[in-house]
Amino acid sequence: MNLLSPVVSVGRNDPCPCGSGFKYKKCCAQRDEVSRSLATRQAALESVLRQFFTAHPRPSEQKALSAWKNELAPRLKAAYGAEKTDAVVGDTFFFSEAVDIWNAFVREQSADPAHAAIADALKSWVDPQFAVLRVLGQDSMSAGTTTSMSVRAVEVLSGEALKLRTDDSFRPAAGTIVLGFWLPGAGLEAPKVALNSLVLVEEPDDDAVLRLEQLRRDPKALDLKTFYRSNIASVYEAFGEAIASNDSSSSEEELHESITEAIRRLDAFLIRHDVKHDRLMDTTFRFLKRKRHKPDAGTAAAAAIRFALDQDWLTNDWDAERLTEKFGANPEETVRLAQEMANFEQKTSAYREEEEIIGFRVGTDPMLDEFRQWRLYMHIKDLDIQGEAALRRQMDYFSGIPYSPATAGEEAQLRAYEAYLAKETELRFKKMSEARQLDPDNADALLLAAGFETDVVERQVLLQHAEQSALQSFEADIQPVWLHIPNRPYLRALMQAALEDWEQARWNEAFERFYRLLRLNPADHQGARYPALSALIARGDLQAAQGLLAHYAEGAGDNAIYRWFDWAIHYRQDRLEKAAEELYQTAVEANPYVEKRVRNRPEAEPYPQSAVMTPRSPEEAEFIWTMIRPGLFH
Repeated sequence: MNLLSPVVSVGRNDPCPCGSGFKYKKCCAQRDEVSRSLATRQAALESVLRQFFTAHPRPSEQKALSAWKNELAPRLKAAYGAEKTDAVVGDTFFFSEAVDIWNAFVREQSADPAHAAIADALKSWVDPQFAVLRVLGQDSMSAGTTTSMSVRAVEVLSGEALKLRTDDSFRPAAGTIVLGFWLPGAGLEAPKVALNSLVLVEEPDDDAVLRLEQLRRDPKALDLKTFYRSNIASVYEAFGEAIASNDSSSSEEELHESITEAIRRLDAFLIRHDVKHDRLMDTTFRFLKRKRHKPDAGTAAAAAIRFALDQDWLTNDWDAERLTEKFGANPEETVRLAQEMANFEQKTSAYREEEEIIGFRVGTDPMLDEFRQWRLYMHIKDLDIQGEAALRRQMDYFSGIPYSPATAGEEAQLRAYEAYLAKETELRFKKMSEARQLDPDNADALLLAAGFETDVVERQVLLQHAEQSALQSFEADIQPVWLHIPNRPYLRALMQAALEDWEQARWNEAFERFYRLLRLNPADHQGARYPALSALIARGDLQAAQGLLAHYAEGAGDNAIYRWFDWAIHYRQDRLEKAAEELYQTAVEANPYVEKRVRNRPEAEPYPQSAVMTPRSPEEAEFIWTMIRPGLFH
């Protein structure tokens, strides 16, 4: 496992990547210097590891290693295969059976003057820890270590809680059993690092753990370290059957198209009803994969829906019996299979980590992070701070302290942020009104008022007033302009004015404002590129739309919004051409929930104030339809 992790390189006078609005040298530079120092230390430790594996096994060690292999290999090869067995043999020999060889090496290295900076870490490498661990879930590493990630795990026999370092070669899912040797990390709080190879058993059955626990009851084992050292071959052997079973299941499932068909039918059903449920899809797939006898596709799909209804994962008013009939499923088998799925979910959910919601944000409102940044900015903007350490102390001190406004204008801005973050319309209106009373020229309060105004002319007046007022505090010379908190109201005013033009079908005016935003803020933190593309397609400027799409879609992978924009452009050019049909199929694959909207052509929803779109979801489909609809009918 690689001990190294990347450290971001930023110019000292550049804006700090953390988004504080300060220069890098006065913000995160000192913290990153600690990370660079730690990375250097990790690189030195990595070099020592390479030296050991380059020098061993020596000729004098070959006889004992061969004898160990003759004992171990016959017991493990059937389950682990030749390559993995060789790795296990080498690890268990040097780090357990003949650990004195390893210990002598690290002691020699720690005494070397060239390794004085890492001598303390090397001394802690004596007698590497062998462990059988169950992964609980991901866990971000603490600040000041590195920017990589770790996972939480628990030792199966002792219950000891550990943090394990992850990299591209080791990212285990929750519930996975991991066997291997571990070393302390490079820092005091650093997670443990895999010494060499690891054995991973995904979703192991209970029998393997029971066999391990039975071995542990041996009265000769005085402590866990002694137990593992005395029974290392038996420990690996205990999990070998589970690995062989998983491998057999993997080979077997290639012959069962019923799994693929069941997942396809379940997915199609959810799409047809505008429902997305990743956990249901994942649970169904893992459940069917583990079953030795595969049910037919219709029964499996019907059982999955029945299971989800019983779990209240789906709240739709669906009749389970009628759905069973619709899928052509066996009623008794469907009920039994749904109960099996419930048992499977209950058994595995303890080790299933909550998945982070991955998506992109769109909307006109600022996020909570901006409110926090504004309060921090207001605390320290007028302080005479000398040096990076002093700035960091001030930021750490004020980060958790609410800001008490000193003027009516500052109080108005605080009320405006509270209005943006209000979940109830009534509270949003109340806070907006308070902000306007405190400062009639507050740009954000005017933008909020425009959102409540139903009269088009009055709304336009409010938007113009907001733009003119926000321009007074806009500093275009600070680059990137988005990172300077006082610039945000002006950028918001431009965005809302552009959206007003867009909603009124004033495509030329709308695009000019959107394009101005993109020039001011090329990184486009506001998502102006989406309605800008919509305006270009609606006004028939398809060549410009293709250019803008190519600029932002490059490297975007399977971003469904870009796929549907691409189709909309070609549809406007020639809806009957082959390329348009091919792009349509590509777009449907990226987000199939859009297809129903294209066929039925409903009215589009308003541009959102604040929303997070997850990929391939009905919410994303609604936003896509809002963006492409003007181009299809104007």
